[in-house]
Amino acid sequence: MMSPDETPLARKTLLALCAGGPDAVEPDDLRALAASGWDWIAARSQQYRLLPLLHAAFAQRPGWPVPEPLREACCAAHRRWVFRSLVMQQALIEVGAALDEHRIPYAALKGASLSLQFYAEPALRPMRDLDIMVAPDDAERAYALLKQTGYAKVPGKGEHGLERKHHLPLIVNANRVYLELHHRIAPCDWSGSQALGERLVANARAVDFQGHTVRMPDPSDTYLHLVVHAAFHNLFDNGPNLLSDLQALEDSGLVERAPIEAFAREHGLEASLALIEALMARARARLGGPAPKVPAVPEALLDQAAALMTQDPDQHWQRLLLRKRRSLLHRAAAGVRRAFRPSDYDLSLVAGEDVSGLSAMRHYPAWLMHKTRAYLAAEFQPELDREAAGDAQLEKWIGRPALTQRDVQT
Repeated sequence: MMSPDETPLARKTLLALCAGGPDAVEPDDLRALAASGWDWIAARSQQYRLLPLLHAAFAQRPGWPVPEPLREACCAAHRRWVFRSLVMQQALIEVGAALDEHRIPYAALKGASLSLQFYAEPALRPMRDLDIMVAPDDAERAYALLKQTGYAKVPGKGEHGLERKHHLPLIVNANRVYLELHHRIAPCDWSGSQALGERLVANARAVDFQGHTVRMPDPSDTYLHLVVHAAFHNLFDNGPNLLSDLQALEDSGLVERAPIEAFAREHGLEASLALIEALMARARARLGGPAPKVPAVPEALLDQAAALMTQDPDQHWQRLLLRKRRSLLHRAAAGVRRAFRPSDYDLSLVAGEDVSGLSAMRHYPAWLMHKTRAYLAAEFQPELDREAAGDAQLEKWIGRPALTQRDVQT
């Protein structure tokens, strides 16, 4: 097991690999990494789908003291994602063709746009699902169309329209390609949510891909989306691939600074943009280059964001609970209220199928047990509570809007 003193060095190494590739890594850091540090890197890379990216880096540095099991795991993951990427690409082509045929404007977001345009090969940026953005007025028509073309709603994800989340219920096709149809860009009360969504669709470019046209966002809009997704949607706990995504975009030479800064000023993203660019600069320090032209960011907040970016995903909900409800009394009162107010959506998640009414209540004991375990797991981890306190300070500093009840239930 790795001691807390070893974690910063392993984290620094992993973030440098993501932000700048093997050239950004300090050789002395590699020599100082203990076996437990490599184990930590392996675990986080597996959890955040970074193994193919590490495979590419390690292939360039055959002399690095990387444990052989990690090299083999990275190579195996790369092979798996090569084949999976082909399946995802075919699904994207089919979705794009269907939406184009019915004259529904769209943009393929995040992984699809990044992996197919800006990475050396798609497998280096694994796609967990397809994220498709459409205008709110087109969302329900597009959703029905995709169901006609072979997609079906994933059981147990509840039924809801545009009122609950920033996307309609998750759907999946016969090849197990999952798709989220977005109608706004962030699950929070933020002035730029609809504005950025509209911008992503309106500025989308028709990109020729394997002889087919797929609509991808403008690179500057994708940059903004990554900032919002990391800072406002997730509070930096969506993984280190944020840094590799930004680096891939910057390497393209297609990102325009002026529209990014203008949008950030108008919609309160300046602090988030500053923090992310400071994180990039710190992770790429060995590569040199000019300092980012952004406001100073407190070092403690950089450390907090880096820790969130590489946290154990299994602790995500406990840490979120502690961050949102800093008072023990508040947490206890909220927990009691929640215990008597399960929604059909909550019970469907536990049931693994869509349930409602009286039939849904037979899943109440399992739901209550799950929630009780989550609450107790959070309360009996003092270190996690301290980390959550730092998260709350970071959240306040960037001015992150509060998530709404329709978006998150804890």
